[in-house]
Amino acid sequence: MRAELEPDLCVIGGGPGGYALALQAAAAGLSAVLVERDEFGGRRLRDTLPRHALIAAGRAAAAARAGAGFGLTLAGAQADFARIRQHTAAVISAIAPNYAQARLEAMNVRSIRAGGCFTSPAAIEAGGRKIKARRFVIAAGTEPLTPPYPGFDLVRPLDCAGLCALNELPQRLILIGADPEGLALAQALCRLGCEAAVLTTGPLFPSEDEELAAPVRAALARDGVAIEEGVRILRIEPRGESIRIEIAAGRKKKTLNALHFMLNEGRVPALRGLGLDAAGIRYDESGIETSPSLLTSNPRIYAIGSAVKGRHAGGASERDAHAVLRALLGRPGARKQEPATRVIWTSPAIASVGLSESQARAAHGAIRVLRWPYSETERARIEHCGAGHVKLIASPSGALLGAAIVGSGAEELINLAALAISRGMTLGEIASLVVPYPSLTGALRSAASEFKESTLDAPLETIWSSGTRSFEREMLRLRQLARSLKEKARKALRHRK
Repeated sequence: MRAELEPDLCVIGGGPGGYALALQAAAAGLSAVLVERDEFGGRRLRDTLPRHALIAAGRAAAAARAGAGFGLTLAGAQADFARIRQHTAAVISAIAPNYAQARLEAMNVRSIRAGGCFTSPAAIEAGGRKIKARRFVIAAGTEPLTPPYPGFDLVRPLDCAGLCALNELPQRLILIGADPEGLALAQALCRLGCEAAVLTTGPLFPSEDEELAAPVRAALARDGVAIEEGVRILRIEPRGESIRIEIAAGRKKKTLNALHFMLNEGRVPALRGLGLDAAGIRYDESGIETSPSLLTSNPRIYAIGSAVKGRHAGGASERDAHAVLRALLGRPGARKQEPATRVIWTSPAIASVGLSESQARAAHGAIRVLRWPYSETERARIEHCGAGHVKLIASPSGALLGAAIVGSGAEELINLAALAISRGMTLGEIASLVVPYPSLTGALRSAASEFKESTLDAPLETIWSSGTRSFEREMLRLRQLARSLKEKARKALRHRK
């Protein structure tokens, strides 16, 4: 084994969070080593970017076909998959330099292209090198769940990178599982001309309010996504160049055939092979246990992003990287943790932040729930995107606890709600915002105005009775005080006599 390395920081995992942390640490004057077994950038380059490029293409195709609503006729609008592939490749090529090894070298970050494994609480081995760092950060990312279906080991599911490498759009694609990322992709492929079928053992959007899920269910049906809910996968087997999937729904059995299928059953933290037991780190299959400051049970090791238990929101790894760097440099952390936004990239999109309605009721008891439909905003009427609504969850005093939006642009609108929660804004302050006309932001402001107006327009008898009760309580207190003073005065006079 070659000479051991003793850097200030060793980061395990070269995804967006780990890569950014290594660069920022080096820029701050720390010596850093980045360990990554695969490509730098993680899933972002090989899965997330091509997926979103296909989703964007699907939205463009749907917009072109919806031109009749604006008086436009676009006859024969067809998807050219070769040009879609070129666009996807161009997007990846433009962003890939952000995660290049040359960039690490230019910043004096040492990179080791191998898997890292803890051999003790203070050291790891990677690529034949022993690394004893002052601090370690685990940024391992996620890996797909491996299903227990008979025959699954005989076939190879298509991933997003493989889909974009095909010469032509598949005529038919089967997606096993209803993970939101896969649902958005299935919808996009249907809009581009593919037949997509989704097989799921449970319901769609099990963790979302039905009032948010219902518009998306309707949109998936309109776009032709065939969804089989509550099915059992009996067997998957290859048949020549295609695959055959046997399913059962209740007592009925069915066989589906397609050239390609994708696995879409969610992901788990990629912790296998890291030697966490040797490092003295507490964890389970759902992730690593950490303190609020992201420190693990080993005081020299942090964990960030999807490696942390219950921390799988988009953008969490980069946000965590910034927080850990401040801790490493001895700088005070943020006063409170910023709320994480959650987005389902279907059309319409679902975006949420903070507490859901059920969570808020459990935590606070009495709450206020306010809604405003997209159809009541001028911008939505102008652009024919009236499906959806804004939902705000607040305390009785008007403090914003959570927000959820389903509709066009929800993934952008939710950022205002996230900022409002992080800054402790009230519904009254949101209602007072001046926004450009026309804009969808007006839906969020109008929902907040419902609280303000309900307070201003309270029935007169309610205000009067409330004021009367306050006045009576104050008078009772004054009478009791007067009696007490009178009694003290009498005692003082008797004492003088």
